[in-house]
Amino acid sequence: MDRGGGELVTSNHTTRLILLAAGFVLVPSLAMAQAKPERVVLGINETYQAGTSEVSSTVGFTANLEKGTFAYQFPVKQGPAIDVSGRIRLFNNFGLGVAYTSFSASGTTAITGQVPHPFFFSQMRSIAGQASLDREETALHVRATFSSSPGKKLQFTVFGGAAFFTVKQGLVDRVSYTESYPYDTAAFGTATTHQESLSKMGFGAGADVAYYFTKNVGIGAVASIAKATIDATASDSSTVSINVGGSSMGLGLRLRF
Repeated sequence: MDRGGGELVTSNHTTRLILLAAGFVLVPSLAMAQAKPERVVLGINETYQAGTSEVSSTVGFTANLEKGTFAYQFPVKQGPAIDVSGRIRLFNNFGLGVAYTSFSASGTTAITGQVPHPFFFSQMRSIAGQASLDREETALHVRATFSSSPGKKLQFTVFGGAAFFTVKQGLVDRVSYTESYPYDTAAFGTATTHQESLSKMGFGAGADVAYYFTKNVGIGAVASIAKATIDATASDSSTVSINVGGSSMGLGLRLRF
């Protein structure tokens, strides 16, 4: 519950930052005549993907003519990410942008299971263990952009559009266990895992502010949010929901031409 609440607060905070930045862009542009932004802007950012998500699943299997289950939860923790972007001004202050983002996470998932007894029906034995899982997540963003340059050194941009996510997520396929007579208990053995590769389109929006030391070179800060939910299939054909993306903030280099 604490993780979920933290994610909501972070997401709301990022949304407020984006709306505030949008106000800084729109108000000056409507209040005064401005020089048009440079035609092409490139950026590379070290960002931090905030919030957490969780991949969880309960998988059924058959043993000793009875159905058993095992369940696991893999927390995808917040961490550093890469954001490389570019945009071109098409007319007035409006343009088209693309960006590539990359995020990865790894960790340990706790596994619990209920194993059927070889002699007695409805007499489950509990097992517990762990397994290591990984997440590799990339996204290609295609954005409409609006930029404002109230001065020679400052440039504000808001953007929004589609995000094409690709994720490689580790899932637990099955578990092994050991047992011995009189079979009243069982012990966790190993877990078999695999990387599931999936893709889906989501949507995102954000804002960027840049300060240029020279005509062409500067630094910038970006805040954005982009999300999607992808459904994977577990080894027992049940559905595993995978939440990708999230809110992020970062700093980096800006080049304009």
